[in-house]
Formats: sequence, C-alpha cells, structure tokens
Amino acid sequence: MQRIRFTIFITLLSALSAPAFGKSTTQLDNGDFLTVIDATAGGAFSTEPHDFTYFSFEHQDVVVLTDAEAAESAEWHIAFKRSNILLNGGISGPGSVRGFDLMGADDIVSEESFDAITSTDIPTADAFITDGPAYAISEWYSYNSSSHRIEVPGNAYELRTADGQFAKFVVDAIEGAGRSDAGRITFRWVVADGTNLTGAARTATVDVSGGEEVYFSLSSGESVTPADPSTSTDWDLHFSGYVIRLNGGISGPGQGGAFPAYQTDQTFEDIAEAMGFGYFADKSGSAFSSATGEWYSYDSTTHVLSTRNHVYVIDTGEGFYKMQLISYYREVEGSPVSGFITFRWRPLTDEPGTAIQSSSWGQIKAHVWD
Repeated sequence: MQRIRFTIFITLLSALSAPAFGKSTTQLDNGDFLTVIDATAGGAFSTEPHDFTYFSFEHQDVVVLTDAEAAESAEWHIAFKRSNILLNGGISGPGSVRGFDLMGADDIVSEESFDAITSTDIPTADAFITDGPAYAISEWYSYNSSSHRIEVPGNAYELRTADGQFAKFVVDAIEGAGRSDAGRITFRWVVADGTNLTGAARTATVDVSGGEEVYFSLSSGESVTPADPSTSTDWDLHFSGYVIRLNGGISGPGQGGAFPAYQTDQTFEDIAEAMGFGYFADKSGSAFSSATGEWYSYDSTTHVLSTRNHVYVIDTGEGFYKMQLISYYREVEGSPVSGFITFRWRPLTDEPGTAIQSSSWGQIKAHVWD
C-alpha cells in the first residue's frame, strides 16, 4: 500500500508541474507555486562532473548557467545538485541570498506547517545563514564543556579516495591540541581490496601545530607536497587546524567522499565491505544543511531519502520567500528516480491576504491518500 501511495503521489506531482524539459513552475489555485527541478546530475552513482541546476524565484524558472557562469552571476537565487542545495551568497555565489530553517532542530514535521507561515515569522537579519564550507568528515573530535578538553569520539567513516578507491578511516588520538589547531593527529585507515575492508589497518600521525598543513595519500601512507593542491589528485586528505578536507567537492578535483558509518552504529572494526555509493563530498553548507540538520532524512537500510518538510525563509536581498521541499523522487517510465526535487514556495509580504489559508495541499493529500 505504501508503494502504491508513493507512486500515486509522484504521478500527481508530475501532473501538477511541468517536467524538466518544460517550464519548471506551476501556480496552484491557492497562489502557492510548485516547482520541479531536475537535479539528477548523472545519477546516484556518477563520478563525472555535472553542473548544478539554478533557479530564480523572480523569474519562477530555471536559469540556464554553467557552474563557472553562476559563480559570477546574480541571476539565480538557489541551486540544486542531487541532495545538495546552494544559495547565491557567501562561498557559493556573488549574491546576498541567505536562508533560515523555521523548524530548527525538529525532525519530520507536518506538511501543513507551510500554510501557517506568514511575514510575521520572518526572523531577524542576524538569524539568517549564508553559505559556507561543510566538510564531510566533521565529527572526528568533540569538545567536553565540563573538562574544557578536546576529545576523540572514535567516529568511523567509510571513504572514497581521490582516485575512486574505497577505504575506512578513524581518528584515534589528539595530542597537544590548542585554541587554533589539533596538534598531533593519529589515525588509522584501510584501503579496500576492491570493496573488501578487512585488511590490516595502517596508522599515521600528522602534526598541524603552529599553522602547519598536511596533505596525505592513503595509498602511499605518506604526506605529499603537491605543486598545486587544487588541481592534484595525489592527495586524499588535507589536515589543517581542526579541519580534515577530502579531495573532492569544493576541496579538490578528485572523487573524495565520506559516509559517517558511526551514524549507523558501526565501529572501525565493524566495517568489512565498502558500500560503493552514498558518499558525501565536501560542499557548500547552507540553511539546508546547517547545525539543525539536513533538509532530508536518510534511511541507511532502504537507501531512501525523505524530506523533513521543514519550512525555510529565503532572503534574496530584494524580498522574502517561504519554501518547503516536498519530494526527492519522480516517476520516470514507471519507476521512481532520485534527484528530481519538488518544492512549493510563496512570496512573504505584508499585503492583505498573504496569511496563507491553503486548501491546495489538503486537496492534493485527499486525492493521494483516499
């Protein structure tokens, strides 16, 4: 029954809004806008580079830009590639677009929460988040507020290396940590034989004290000194301060990515076989991937991504919009395909009638679930 309902829901969304090869946005009877974005970017298993898909709230449609063009363009407000969402500001673009998650740390909320949001819910200017770096290996240390010490939680990660091999990785110790750097970092790793990760672990220590930076190759087990790290795939990990970067995404030209195995209760020793997919690259973090969590929840058993239904306020610098992500899938030739992002949105103004009393979503749900 759940499968049937999911298929009906995807089909209904397809009927309400145009596909990627047509105009992306449809206005519903109640005034809300429903947009479908093709953010498939070659599919879940692609290792080839693909551009983001860029969208303008003002033009209510996709803006056709390459990533290089978008880096210098103010014509777009928000961009999508797979589950990654950027706003045109901060490290992501030359604009001043910012966002805020009105639901905070709440997990999954009701879809109808969108209806109640009005201009009175717009947060103060200092609450908005501008895009900044979000590193895939981020929970490798923690701060103990009682002892005021930096500690190592032993969180294990599955990795994809710069050249596309698989590995597992864990930080075991930090010595000499200070205010600005972690001092000496000791870690273990195994590079897979194919996808087999049961081989003998190797250990290394890197020293980032005093502002030192270390580029490290997991294959050679040694630090390397690439002439230009931004174009080199000779390194897999970059250690600096309290940051571990991967050679991929915004940090490098490689295929580097990480999966937080500890979030599925796996220790370093538990990881015996590489998944082969689902690795996260270093990326631009935004209101959609902030301290309150990602815009989605991910089931590591079914590998299905579900929206949390959070409502976001987007400040474009020229106006405010509320936005809710509805789905990550679309039916294509009878099967759900990931990377098609459906969201609804609406301008937030002080004009009479903008306090939303929406019936469209209720009508959609009635058709879907009855």
